[in-house]
Amino acid sequence: MPTSDQFLSVCQKCKALCCTLVLPPVTEEERNAILDAGFRDCFTNICDGIYAIIPGDHGKCPYLKQDYSCEIQPLKPKLCRIWPVIPRYKNNERGYIVIKCLLFSHLSSEALKQSKKDAETIPFEIIENLWDISHETKEKYKIFEYEEI
Repeated sequence: MPTSDQFLSVCQKCKALCCTLVLPPVTEEERNAILDAGFRDCFTNICDGIYAIIPGDHGKCPYLKQDYSCEIQPLKPKLCRIWPVIPRYKNNERGYIVIKCLLFSHLSSEALKQSKKDAETIPFEIIENLWDISHETKEKYKIFEYEEI
């Protein structure tokens, strides 16, 4: 997936709405990498080895900078890196949706395929917690179209 630096102007147009909608659960390894790099601890444990990012001002990701770039770009969680592809389980099968945000129209089919491939490595527990969190804030997602891929 291309880095957000390549698409910063696109993210600035929507004010990085994806970094406000749902803050993804992260693995303990992802959390530790962020903390080991010296970034502040903005996590809370939600279950064994799974952490939630604690929202900052106005519900935004605390690692979102004022220019709408990511403070932890090289270490950001895999769910952030594969955006706008979202993994899910439906009828006990792994599936994927793609959110049609402003970034979507700038991505090649190859970039979307790579995000889907990267999503295949996300543990079930992360996906399960993502959808639990998403269910609580699903009204926010109604501003986007999406499709199953």
